[in-house]
Amino acid sequence: NSSWISLFLGIKGNEFLCRVPIDYIQETFNQMGLEYFTETLQVILNPVLDSSLDWVFGDEEKWYGMIPARYIMSERGVDDMRQKYERVAFEVCPKLSCRQKTLSVGPSDVCGNSNVKIFCPRCYDFYELRSDAQLDGAMFGTSFSQNFFAQRPNLRPQPTLDVRRLFG
Repeated sequence: NSSWISLFLGIKGNEFLCRVPIDYIQETFNQMGLEYFTETLQVILNPVLDSSLDWVFGDEEKWYGMIPARYIMSERGVDDMRQKYERVAFEVCPKLSCRQKTLSVGPSDVCGNSNVKIFCPRCYDFYELRSDAQLDGAMFGTSFSQNFFAQRPNLRPQPTLDVRRLFG
């Protein structure tokens, strides 16, 4: 029997998310402002006996997605995301002249507004994913990349100077 969290994180495309520690999820302060957290908490923390049920990924997906959005802003969360960043879990910049490791970012902090994008810290550009990930951008939020490099400035790449030439 797997937990709901294990099943959810195991879905192709959800590898961008980090596993949030149970103690962080259970901390009441981290649940503030989330509707129906008591009922949802029961579902996501308990074993799933039948993973074929349609209800397994209902409102729980939205609710669980808001917890990582908060967690990745904490020191522990930034460190978990640093490990993913260093393993190039978020793809590389699609520009052939760059190929920098990227971070996942949400264009909006509101659920349902947009899917996750990748942010290149060298080019300072946002790109669509090449993978099949259909995660809600609010699961990462608009401030994650700034917070990440504020806490880990040694990982911020130097911007490239793109010199445009008329002939080559």
